[in-house]
Amino acid sequence: MFGRSGRALLAALLVCAGASASGQTTGVVTVAEGGLVLVRGTATYAATPGVVVHNGDMLAVDPKGQAQIEFDDGAILNLSRGARAFLIAAQGATGEPGVALQSGWVKFTRAKATKGKPYRYTVPLARLSTPSATGVIRAGPDGCELFIESGAARLVELSKSGSPGAGRDLKGGEFVVRRDGQPPAVATRPSADFVKAMPPYFRDDLAAFLPRVRSRDAEPKREHEASYDEVEAWLKASQPVRRGLMERFQSRAKDAAFRTKLVENLAAHPEWDPVLFPEKHRKDEEQEKAKAQ
Repeated sequence: MFGRSGRALLAALLVCAGASASGQTTGVVTVAEGGLVLVRGTATYAATPGVVVHNGDMLAVDPKGQAQIEFDDGAILNLSRGARAFLIAAQGATGEPGVALQSGWVKFTRAKATKGKPYRYTVPLARLSTPSATGVIRAGPDGCELFIESGAARLVELSKSGSPGAGRDLKGGEFVVRRDGQPPAVATRPSADFVKAMPPYFRDDLAAFLPRVRSRDAEPKREHEASYDEVEAWLKASQPVRRGLMERFQSRAKDAAFRTKLVENLAAHPEWDPVLFPEKHRKDEEQEKAKAQ
């Protein structure tokens, strides 16, 4: 249903993620409109075309913005309308490069044939693996909707905690709705609501702009240490996605505002308890040692 017409609109495009042969998720921002926020390490940066992104980077576009990142293997991931993406290291026994998506609209594709490893897209309550499919995702806190425009993909159900469940193969034209407590609902075409709400440019093929910006070698502009609000979605993500984030952002617990938010939301990320209340855990350890003697 999405043709090759309207390429004139493609100058308004978005963000993407990919991987090298070593499994590193790396790419280049080729277009950024409305502001592209990059969290690297514990700091927040403003990213512009030419900036290289890699494993561990968290990306967020403005609710009215778009961005695009491209990769030498042809992979493109478009983020729109407040979408958030987290580039994570290669996952699983097959070493699939991973991208976690938490909100907003996303279109992904692989612009040329490649023998590279499949990509693994983790969204709320589902995980999609594909070597070359083109598709559209709408992600939200209560689940996701996925449309496979062309190609083939493997869908695995995830629990809220991120534990894998049943899986099934998908082919071009199929549309999946995944909600908590319900099995995936599969249809042979996307719903009318999905098509109506989708960013209009998602109807067209994604164009590659990497040759235009490859030589820019731009550096992201550091703005400030990341606030809790800027990383909250990932600190509260499923356990497999947020693994390692406590160690990464531990130094931010010294900031009063960040610490207050951590305490307020502790139930969503209990692994922070020893960092926030070390004296309590020291006392518990001493009591355990005393019992063992």
